[in-house]
Amino acid sequence: MNSLASLVNNYLMKMAVPLAVWFIVEYLIRNAMYSNVLLSILIFPMMLVTPFALWWLIRKLRREILFDAIRGIQAWSFGVQLMFYASLIEALFIYVYNQYIKPGNLHVIQQAAIEQYENVRQTLAATGSFERYMPKLDEAIEALKEAPVLTPIETAMTTLSNNLFISIVLMIPIALIVRRRPQVPS
Repeated sequence: MNSLASLVNNYLMKMAVPLAVWFIVEYLIRNAMYSNVLLSILIFPMMLVTPFALWWLIRKLRREILFDAIRGIQAWSFGVQLMFYASLIEALFIYVYNQYIKPGNLHVIQQAAIEQYENVRQTLAATGSFERYMPKLDEAIEALKEAPVLTPIETAMTTLSNNLFISIVLMIPIALIVRRRPQVPS
């Protein structure tokens, strides 16, 4: 492996750590959201930060290591690699968290989701104006009750595959933006 490739790989691995920490904090907030609904306000802004963080990290790679010599496919590939490394760290944390730190966490989350749907159903039933939605809401509650709870390894693998799919799609516009050379003032 030549020195430029190793520099890029080292950069991607180093930058994956803070990105993974960001994903882990987002995961913990999402888990805590089931017991404190006000935390759901934080999830959407946190999700919006991820594309900007990817753009900034790939742009920094382009400027500091590749000296503005990057093609769109390279930017896309580097972004997917960065997300893969960060997702591996996050998946490992999710497995350890759900297997050893908080073993019954996945059951608690499912029960909290069922309780929230039942609370919504009671609130809507009390108003009486949403009767046409009640059968669908009942179906959703029953589906949640019958759904199997994922094991910690299944949860980690699902998170990893979801993050990879999202990165493949998300990196297309980011790569198109990053590949552009900065305009030189004349």
